[in-house]
Amino acid sequence: MRIGEAASGIGEQMADTGLAISRAKDKTEQMQARAAAVEELTEAGTLDDFTQSGDRLDRELAQISSGSQVDDDLARLKAEVGPGEPQKELPQ
Repeated sequence: MRIGEAASGIGEQMADTGLAISRAKDKTEQMQARAAAVEELTEAGTLDDFTQSGDRLDRELAQISSGSQVDDDLARLKAEVGPGEPQKELPQ
């Protein structure tokens, strides 16, 4: 009789454990879906990203200045390479 009771108790514990694991999986999936939605909204500019320093204007200014740095680098490389050969026209 005791063996049967012990086995029954183990079975109930396993069922409880299975339910807990199932709930944890569901919660993890919900959290992942929320994180993906927040990331999408942040990338679209709908939500402000408070994890980065500065406000939206600071981030936009930083992005503009990095773009001008690329232009400066391109101009420097063109100056180093030189004008090159003039473009040739295709014969008609």
